[in-house]
Amino acid sequence: MTETTASSTAPEDGLQLSVIVPTHNVRAWIAETIRSILVQDVCGMEVIVVDDHSEDGTPELVERLTATDPRVTVVRATNRGGGSARNEGVSRASGRYIVFADGDDIVPDGAYRALVDSLNASGSQIAVGDYLKFSPTATWRPTASMRAFDQPVRGATLSEIPTLIFSRPCWNKAFDRTFWNEKGIRFPDVPRSNDIVPMVTAYVAAERIDVIEDVVYLYRDRPGGTSMTSRASSSTSFLSYATQELRCAELVASVGDAGLSAHFASLIHDRDGFFHVRKFLASWTGPQDDDAEAIRLLAELLDTVGPAASRIDIRKRLTLKLFATGSILAARATAQTVDGGTWESADGLIRLQAMRALVERVESVLPPGAGEGDDTAEPGLADDRLLHSVAEALENVRIADEDIEEAWVLLARAAEERFGARIRDLVPEFATGDVAVGAARQRRFAGSVTPLFRRDPLRVHARATSAEAVPVLWSAERVVRPLRWSWSESEEGWSCEADFVAARFPRGVLLQPAFLFDDGVVVSGYADSDVPEYHPFDNLLYEQSGAWVRLERRAHWVLRAPRRLAIRTLSTIRSLTSRR
Repeated sequence: MTETTASSTAPEDGLQLSVIVPTHNVRAWIAETIRSILVQDVCGMEVIVVDDHSEDGTPELVERLTATDPRVTVVRATNRGGGSARNEGVSRASGRYIVFADGDDIVPDGAYRALVDSLNASGSQIAVGDYLKFSPTATWRPTASMRAFDQPVRGATLSEIPTLIFSRPCWNKAFDRTFWNEKGIRFPDVPRSNDIVPMVTAYVAAERIDVIEDVVYLYRDRPGGTSMTSRASSSTSFLSYATQELRCAELVASVGDAGLSAHFASLIHDRDGFFHVRKFLASWTGPQDDDAEAIRLLAELLDTVGPAASRIDIRKRLTLKLFATGSILAARATAQTVDGGTWESADGLIRLQAMRALVERVESVLPPGAGEGDDTAEPGLADDRLLHSVAEALENVRIADEDIEEAWVLLARAAEERFGARIRDLVPEFATGDVAVGAARQRRFAGSVTPLFRRDPLRVHARATSAEAVPVLWSAERVVRPLRWSWSESEEGWSCEADFVAARFPRGVLLQPAFLFDDGVVVSGYADSDVPEYHPFDNLLYEQSGAWVRLERRAHWVLRAPRRLAIRTLSTIRSLTSRR
């Protein structure tokens, strides 16, 4: 029978497993979830669906789907919140073991049997299984970098499998219910991260933990389902996470195991901590009332877990350090460069301001030589990388209004003070001697180019608000003028086609599309389409980052061919020799 009130009938004897499913507006997915649970091969199983005030008919659908299945009970939650829903499910559970599932995910066939069998055989308090995440376009295994999942273990302590601390969702685990209740484990009702404290509490309290090789859960990564697009939700999420993580840090410290503490520090600096900081920064556009609390919580957390290992990407270390010392704007600049992060075109103003804050603050938090000699030095924020990040910002942001122009000039001047001639060699506007003049001209002219096409002469299509400049290819050493060009006016503005002869290009010098005015002012050409794909026979190499396009002339492919052949021959010989 299906129960739709908050009361519960007396539990049946001999129940092996209680499955607790909190739901909230998951009508589109709940049928698949429930079906995947009901086919589990566990003798003596109950399913407790605790609906957290759904408004889309979720509980009614579950009732219809399971009307003839006495194993299922549907409960309307007394309080609001996913944590309370799970706690209410535990309080109603009668099984020897408890397991959790969310109402939009899938439990693979045989998953619960594998967890229950492991606990029955070992007498452990917790059994942990592998899991996968999937989206409409991809499937991946988050545990691939966690050594705890490399091979099955039985009866281990957390200190013996310390990377298990990286895995803190509640739904890929089965727990001894008596153990859970005796340790007083409960889910807090917080906006985000409500399972990390109960999971770490269970890990630390357990004397025996099993890790099985079976995939026991399929997590559905719903597009937009966890989106935190507003400033308020991002802030609320981070404050909730940081508060919960501080409690986890205290629990880990209570174990007194150096190895475990080191892995937990890595979790903060390299994984969950950095992830939540970056989520906060992604929507940060200016000072807010809760910034001080966010800074305080992160600083306390970093102080509790200790310094980051040198192997961790220096950009991640710098992001957390900048944030914790109060420079949120500079932290956003470093966070944006990690793992292929990109700036949205609408973020031009905040990008310029963030890069300026980073240039002005980096020396105060980054020790001399940081990043050099590390495994992450090449992609890190060593001096050359910072230089090019600043140059990319200056060349990728279109100067469209006075606010952006002012921010652009301030960053350019800070960069010139920090990098000197090196930055002047990368950004055309420095050629005027006064970056303010170049910035003002760029905003008034508003020129853009379509990158070069693969032929000789090479043709550039340009657009602008006037015809007062000539499309050129610029470098600090040389400006290459086109062989011919012509402007024409239409309702959309001015357009131009300019042809360049590749033989005029200096070899081995990076050239950038730009515009040259009669008075010698040069401004960047903002690229509005992708460069051609690379082909081995090309005599020109293209480099593009956002709107920043540069090209380099190489020797003709006929002249390069013997060298390529020699390299490939030598590689083949070495490969054959190594096999003997």
